[in-house]
Amino acid sequence: MPPAFPLTLALYAVSCTLYLAHSSTGERATQRLADVARIALAAAFVSHAVDIGYLCVQGTHPFVDVREVLSFLAWLTIGAYLATTFRYPLPLVGALLVPVTIVLDVAARLGPARGGPAHASTLLGTMHIGLATAGVAIFAVAAVDAAVYLVAEGQLKRRRFGPLFKKGPPLEKLDQLNRRCILLGFPLFTVAMITGTIWVMRLQGGGAHRLLTPQYAMSTLAWVLFAGLLVARVAVGLRGRRAALVTLAGFGAALGVVAIYYLRGPAGV
Repeated sequence: MPPAFPLTLALYAVSCTLYLAHSSTGERATQRLADVARIALAAAFVSHAVDIGYLCVQGTHPFVDVREVLSFLAWLTIGAYLATTFRYPLPLVGALLVPVTIVLDVAARLGPARGGPAHASTLLGTMHIGLATAGVAIFAVAAVDAAVYLVAEGQLKRRRFGPLFKKGPPLEKLDQLNRRCILLGFPLFTVAMITGTIWVMRLQGGGAHRLLTPQYAMSTLAWVLFAGLLVARVAVGLRGRRAALVTLAGFGAALGVVAIYYLRGPAGV
């Protein structure tokens, strides 16, 4: 276990607590809490990076073990969220996203060792895993954003305005962030699908049958859902609730791929 893991976990927990606390305080205090939460999250991001760097020095890069991929996914997800906060300061998204990151990082550090794909150290394998992880991380931000949108819209329809609606961002801004996240994450995920297909076909004994495994079926489903979402946004102006639901479905499929590798290991790639 990397030496900075306890500090990283503690900083994530502090940030999560502050993000959750902001919804029950006054407006000025809310902004102050959100600012401190963001600072704590940035510190956790740096501490997490130190952990990843330490393991790299020890010869364990993020793609040689399924657990390390999971930790890398958690780190990239926080990085993607922090990047969005420069233009979209959405503390409520952070309040939901940080707990997910904590679960991912704890699962990575405390879960059983699974080993890595047989050729993960090759350039093609590294490209595939890295791009896929980056794409899923960005989709994670889009999915949490979609969840906040659905809850806020539900409160609006029922005219029951809870803290999430009162202190949350406008629905238009949530929808805009969702669209931009998908626009950024989809090309990465697409290239990951292409490199992954080539990679698998080049493996010893590779063949089309390798592409019929559950993880590749789930990856294809995720790609189709996000591709359909982008086309529908451009062609028919799909937005709002329906776009949020498709985003959650696509992310669920992408996360299912990660779960399959984590539970079953990379055997059979």
